[in-house]
Amino acid sequence: MSETDRYEKIVRWYPAKWRARYGQGLAALLEDTYGAKAVPLRIRAALARAGVAERAREAGVVGSSTSSNERLRVGSQLVLCGWSLFLVAGAIFAKFSEHWNVTMPTAHRTLPTIGDNAVQWAGGVGALAVLVAGAFVVPAALRLVRTEGWLSIRRPVLRVVFAIGASAVLTAGLAVWAHHLNYHQRNGGMVPYEIVFLLTCAAIVATIAIGTSTVITVTRQLNFSRQTLRILSSTALGLTLLMTVTACGTAVWWASEATYAPQFLSNSIGSGLLLTSNSLPPTLLVAGALMLFGISTAVMGSLRVLGGFKTA
Repeated sequence: MSETDRYEKIVRWYPAKWRARYGQGLAALLEDTYGAKAVPLRIRAALARAGVAERAREAGVVGSSTSSNERLRVGSQLVLCGWSLFLVAGAIFAKFSEHWNVTMPTAHRTLPTIGDNAVQWAGGVGALAVLVAGAFVVPAALRLVRTEGWLSIRRPVLRVVFAIGASAVLTAGLAVWAHHLNYHQRNGGMVPYEIVFLLTCAAIVATIAIGTSTVITVTRQLNFSRQTLRILSSTALGLTLLMTVTACGTAVWWASEATYAPQFLSNSIGSGLLLTSNSLPPTLLVAGALMLFGISTAVMGSLRVLGGFKTA
């Protein structure tokens, strides 16, 4: 690799439009400054940070250079990313909390029941809201296909269809297999089943990620009316609120279990893989981290949405 190529590789942290205008100049400056010497780690980190920030500005995630409509679009997409993380976290919580009331003393079931119901209610309403929002996206997608042709969205759509199909086959096969196993075999007693279960979970997570990426890729090409953008953005704000309800419900359930039925936490799915805890089980720690990151992303998106409303 030549020195010029080495410096141009560093500049790739910046978006394509920025590189087309300033990339050669920055690469030449780096070559004049450091020559054959290695670029210091501090400089590399600063360039990476600045490049990522420039990509975020170009995408409309930060800054005020984009239009109000674009802020609504990008803000809604960020909320969708946060929601996809909550889907994974919610699935983990649902599996982990199965049959929680068996070990919970009857006198102390009120709070965990409220928390569990809040998670289920918020998840159901959120899924319905996403479907309703999708109904507003379909007409614009059909217009794009009519004007630009199927090729404009073929690759991402086929990718998500394949991912959904693969996940459905794995899930169906696992369900049939589980039907012929006892409780012990389904919960750590049969290694081959556990491997297939983990592969299925990985496939579902990948499908959610691919689906979210596909929606973002396609909606970037769509032309929405201001009214449609406002509807989608309002739905995004509602999703952020539902994520907050979900996180609070999870926290209430978790605290109640740790207080009144800690043995359930220490004996549930995932305990013993890395550690065993009757208050901080690894499975719930993963779900909690996903929720925290998801709600942070959603709040960032909601702030962009509110900024788009104000500058209308």
